[in-house]
Amino acid sequence: MNTETNRTFEEAAECAPLVRAEGFRVVYYPTVAVNCVSMTIPRGAIVALIGANGAGKSTLIKALSGIVRCDEGELYFDEKKVDLQHYSPSAARALGIRVVHQELSLCKNLTVYENFFIEQAQIVKKKFGWRKQAKELAKAALDKVFPGNGIDVSAGLNDLSIAQQQMVEIARATSDQNMRLLILDEPTSSLPIEQTLQLQQYLTKTAREGMTYIYISHRLKEVISIADSVFIMQNGNEKWRGGIRETSEEHMLKMMVEGMEGAGTLEEQSERPAHNPDVGVRCECYHTASLHNVSFQAIGGQILGLTGLEGNGQLDLLQEIFRCGRKRAKSGISIKGRVAYVAGDRKKEGIFPLWSILDNQVVTKAANTNLFRYLSRDWVQDSVQYWYDKLRIKSNGTSAGITSLSGGNQQKVLIARALVANADIILLDDPTRGVDQPTKNALYALFREAAASGKLVIWRTSDDAELRYCTDLMVLNSGHIVGKFDNTNVSHETIISLSFKSDDEKCEKIEEKRRRVRTPLFTFSLVALLVIYAICSLKSPLLLSKYGLQLMVVGFASLVLCSLGQTFIIGLGHVDLGVGAFCGLVNVICCTTLYDKPVLGTVFLASAFLAYPLMGYIIHKRRVPAIIVTLGMSFIWYGLALSLQSMPGGTCPAWIRTVFYTNTPVVNTLFFWLVAFIVLAIVFYRSRYGTVLRGFGNNETAMVNSGWSRAKAYMSIYALAGAFTFMAGILTSAINNASDPAASGSYTVLSVAAVIIGGGYFSGGVVTLFGAVCGAVSLTMIGVLLGLLKVSTDFTASIQGLVLILILSLRLLKKKEGKV
Repeated sequence: MNTETNRTFEEAAECAPLVRAEGFRVVYYPTVAVNCVSMTIPRGAIVALIGANGAGKSTLIKALSGIVRCDEGELYFDEKKVDLQHYSPSAARALGIRVVHQELSLCKNLTVYENFFIEQAQIVKKKFGWRKQAKELAKAALDKVFPGNGIDVSAGLNDLSIAQQQMVEIARATSDQNMRLLILDEPTSSLPIEQTLQLQQYLTKTAREGMTYIYISHRLKEVISIADSVFIMQNGNEKWRGGIRETSEEHMLKMMVEGMEGAGTLEEQSERPAHNPDVGVRCECYHTASLHNVSFQAIGGQILGLTGLEGNGQLDLLQEIFRCGRKRAKSGISIKGRVAYVAGDRKKEGIFPLWSILDNQVVTKAANTNLFRYLSRDWVQDSVQYWYDKLRIKSNGTSAGITSLSGGNQQKVLIARALVANADIILLDDPTRGVDQPTKNALYALFREAAASGKLVIWRTSDDAELRYCTDLMVLNSGHIVGKFDNTNVSHETIISLSFKSDDEKCEKIEEKRRRVRTPLFTFSLVALLVIYAICSLKSPLLLSKYGLQLMVVGFASLVLCSLGQTFIIGLGHVDLGVGAFCGLVNVICCTTLYDKPVLGTVFLASAFLAYPLMGYIIHKRRVPAIIVTLGMSFIWYGLALSLQSMPGGTCPAWIRTVFYTNTPVVNTLFFWLVAFIVLAIVFYRSRYGTVLRGFGNNETAMVNSGWSRAKAYMSIYALAGAFTFMAGILTSAINNASDPAASGSYTVLSVAAVIIGGGYFSGGVVTLFGAVCGAVSLTMIGVLLGLLKVSTDFTASIQGLVLILILSLRLLKKKEGKV
């Protein structure tokens, strides 16, 4: 125990209370998650909140921070009563309460400094030059908490390791100048030892300066070394509270498990399991971008621990073994037996959030079964129930949704998935991260039981204390295996020494990676556009002239604007199935009602435009999937257009053609408008609020918890999409000088294809506006190319589909090589 930094319970209690919660009760029917819990947190204290998985810790801090509403109770902050009926994350932030959640609340489609901005927009006040200010803020905060972190604040968050992402999450929270209480939920679960010590030093230093902390951790040694007092929960109730000097690891563990069914400690293993040569992994001189000349052999009966400094190839080796086990086609790796993988990032790679516990557990077994083989419902239920009971998963049954579980119980489901599949080789990526000690002990025993039955367990862990449960160890450094040991003849000092040995090579590679220019997402769409245009120009040199360029702009202008509108929608993780129909409706209104009755036509156009942000509000308010709302609206748009004009015809108002489609000595005004709209879209998406909207596309929950309005974001995005699609209808009218309700129908599918060809993804908020423009132009140019080659236009859609598949295949190959 660090007696220089820990205060006694009485000393902490003498300080004026900053937070006082009385009778907090939170019910997720029929589960009582928090049952009449009261706690007082003095100013400048570090209070450890501990308990087994499902004890109610996460729910309690969510109630304290306004994320979930209390059914009963009172909250006082700085001796002032808080109105819990109107308490929200924004209100909590206004009080100075911040939370570092166990599941990272970062937006992985943004850069490091952009993640700081969305959390600290009130600090980054500059409208111009805000990016520079946000970079300075991010760098200063990271250096303050984690000196020598080596994180490039301009790097994409998705390019960082989980440990680095956790460092960003913590540093971002500490950068709030108004913060008075920081709640940390398992902050060191992914941190290496050095960064864990840096964080502890920062917390103890700032606590002496008056900052207050609630520290949640399953690592009891950390609790002993840093906390002033401990608050233990069990089954939603307070179990014990007291000063840190009044307890010990043994006492805390006893309080956590006392009264719990099946609780216990792990018994020492008396002998090594017998080897099973029928199961194993053999690797000979295996080489990838991150692994170098890797050679080893492991067989059934072993628990092989992969260790070394974070990011030195342990995870890459696990994943390569898994890929080989699935495809059986890796040169240099041979596999005996069925393989199952327990992912470390359960949120991104592990759980299926819309599925039940049962479905999540049985999915690997189903994947390993012949396509048409019947899985007995009774067998599935019995197998799932067996591991459900054995691992003591806490929920309302196997039919409950996976997301209703705590993080630790979700991890148990992932481990049960591998066991239900009866895999011979079990690959574990830090499986006990965020899991309480009693469950850890149960899992350790389970891994030993698996090895004793002849299975091979390969285990990557970020907790060096867990290495003692392995039968064999392998140390990796810079992608090389630098040590192989029987666990009985190696010291911790040897492992540490090998982990740090010859680290210059790794530093050099990191620096080389930083210098390497990252391939933009729109690269393939731009290359496709240039290739198609080059072929067309060879067939018809007229396309290189001013007149030829103008003809091409006329052909793709409306589709480009529709694609820009679709990009905003897909960037939110939605799809607009009414783009083409809406463009057609605007075209019809312009050439009929607006021409005949300008005032009424203006009212119709304004009403149609306002319908788009209203759609966004309906999707937000009623939680209706966007695809359903936009599909329904597409029928409405088309029906209205047909009611105004059943057949092609009409005339565009002269002023629209004068403004948007007039020849000048330089070029047609259409070109200037198109460029202006493209630039406007790109500038906005990179603006302060545009960055916020991109964040909503990746991690909506985190954005709401950061205080941003979901309703405003939805309405803004749909208003933007509607504006660009609206202008596409205007340009269509100006270009054609007539209208056709069905002429723009194909724009819906083509705009989606343009966004994907341009480097976008249907989820994760990853889109690129310039790429969407390139995709739209490429799809239009395919029709031009077929015409020049005298191929029937009946093949246009087929060729467009082939181009889409080709570009997506090239992107996947590029990503596989680690170059994207």
